[in-house]
Amino acid sequence: MAARGTGHRRILVGAGSYADARAALAILERLAGFGISDIGGVFLEDRGMMEAAAPGLCALVSPRGALRGVPSRHGLRRMWQSDARAFREQLMQLAARQSLRWSFERLPGDPVADLCGAAQSWDWLLIGHLPAGRHAGKVVGIAHEDGGPDGVAELTGVLAQSLRTGVELIPDTTPEVDILSRVGRLHAAAVVVDAATGPFRTSGQIRALLDVARCPVLVLGAGRLPGLVEHSTQIPQPPDPAPG
Repeated sequence: MAARGTGHRRILVGAGSYADARAALAILERLAGFGISDIGGVFLEDRGMMEAAAPGLCALVSPRGALRGVPSRHGLRRMWQSDARAFREQLMQLAARQSLRWSFERLPGDPVADLCGAAQSWDWLLIGHLPAGRHAGKVVGIAHEDGGPDGVAELTGVLAQSLRTGVELIPDTTPEVDILSRVGRLHAAAVVVDAATGPFRTSGQIRALLDVARCPVLVLGAGRLPGLVEHSTQIPQPPDPAPG
């Protein structure tokens, strides 16, 4: 459950750019009342972008559909270094404000698949994505119709209240294709799902949800996400809870 109060809940925050990381950390800041004790930040350098930054290519399509020039590999590394430094600094400041333990890694990997694989040792996974709209839309929760034990509905409501926006609850019994279509029509501020009980349980499904939502996605029950056999990105275990 996502019950509020004290505890040792650990949350992993991942992003492939500072803009995406900043959007995720803005959501994380509003989760202080949910017993979070440890936060981990992971800046993942997209291998696909590095491969695209090859001689002879003049443009690529960004994850948001924009056509832009392809930086050199050296330029891409410099951009990632700057973004990762800014991500780490903001994560560290947030941890200091809320007296949380924190860790940070900058690694090559897939911004969704490798994060889902790494998140098995954490309680929640928050994937950063800069919201598409200028104005904050609703917070979307994919939850049990009766409220259920997963805590998605409660957490969705708290986030919406904190962001001063509305709530959109979608029953998790709705066909996946219909959920994606409905989310895609919204200008969501954030989406909350539970990998333990909901319909989005694989990295492919989470990627599809992120693609249509175009905003941060918070995955509860992250330990239920399937691991990747070929997973090569080594993300450290979260720190052990303090004794007592």
